[in-house]
Amino acid sequence: MNQLLFATGLFTVSLRGRLLWLPLLAAEAKPRAARKLARQRVVVRLEARHALKTVALAAD
Repeated sequence: MNQLLFATGLFTVSLRGRLLWLPLLAAEAKPRAARKLARQRVVVRLEARHALKTVALAAD
């Protein structure tokens, strides 16, 4: 709905209004990077656990 309002020109935001988003986006960048790193670490742990189980099953 918001995209439609912007696309049709019924709703506009001034340059000053857009600039107010910059600090918010900058503040969100660090937690976003931390979440990405955490997801990568979880994937690595899951892959390692899977590899260990595969090796254990092959040894039996």
